[in-house]
Amino acid sequence: MRHDRSFAFPPRPAMLSMLAAAVALSACVAQYRVPAGAPSASVRLLTSTDENTSFTIVDPARCPDPARPLVLAGTGRQLSAMGRERSLDMAGRSPEPPARTRERLVEAGRRIYVAVTSAAAPPLPEMRCAAGVSFVPVAGAQYEIRYQRDETASQCSARILRLQPLADGSARLTAEPTQQGFRALRKDYVCQVL
Repeated sequence: MRHDRSFAFPPRPAMLSMLAAAVALSACVAQYRVPAGAPSASVRLLTSTDENTSFTIVDPARCPDPARPLVLAGTGRQLSAMGRERSLDMAGRSPEPPARTRERLVEAGRRIYVAVTSAAAPPLPEMRCAAGVSFVPVAGAQYEIRYQRDETASQCSARILRLQPLADGSARLTAEPTQQGFRALRKDYVCQVL
């Protein structure tokens, strides 16, 4: 007896694509949320690239094996599916276009570790660049985390600025005195700064 499988199963390449998509979707990462009742600060996250960039919170509490990073925000073509963007009506304007800017809340009163990672887009060689910054946000304060990366993703940096709102809606930017840097390409690198 001859079986006609064309009605029951898609062609092999299509089946492999569907399987890969299912695996990718099942490996969703948890998003960062300020704990209920905790004081918070606002942070504007900026990237200098249109390529996928992720901002994650790394918690060193379980070092030497820290927990999986929590996604604070993402930018880029594939990361736009992370949900509707909301504005916190922060002071001043972003020097980057809206597609490269996100505004989020972070817990205040304790050191927060933010890892920023992005990758070069084809046809450039596959390279990832990561920079880590930590700071102690003050409740109600506003900050910017600025991520800069070259086109090939071979060099990158991140820095934190504090926004001081002015009467006209703009903001004065000052260096954040509690900022510290850390290597961020792997989650366990945060343990080296403790």
